[in-house]
Amino acid sequence: MKISSGDATQQMTDDAEMLATYKLALERVIARVPVKNGVVDIDSIWVETSLPYDLLRKILQRDDLVLPENVERINLKSSARKGGRRGRSGRRRNR
Repeated sequence: MKISSGDATQQMTDDAEMLATYKLALERVIARVPVKNGVVDIDSIWVETSLPYDLLRKILQRDDLVLPENVERINLKSSARKGGRRGRSGRRRNR
C-alpha cells in the first residue's frame, strides 16, 4: 500500500493538532501541580496526566509552552523512572 502525499500531509496535520491539544491541557495541569522554588517536577505532571513519559517530555520541551507566573522552569529529570529514592544508602529496606 502506497501512501499519497495528501495522506502524509493529513497525518502531519493530525499530529500537530494532537500535540497542540496536549500542550493546552498540560498548561492547565501545570497551574495545579506543586511548585517548589519556582520549579515543577515532571513526575508531578506525569502523576496528574498519566501521559506516556516520552510524549510528556516532548511537549514540555516546546518553546511555545506557556507557564504560570509562579513557575520559572520544569525539571525534566524523573526520579520515578529511575526507581525513586530509597533512603541514604540507596538500598531497599527489608520489611
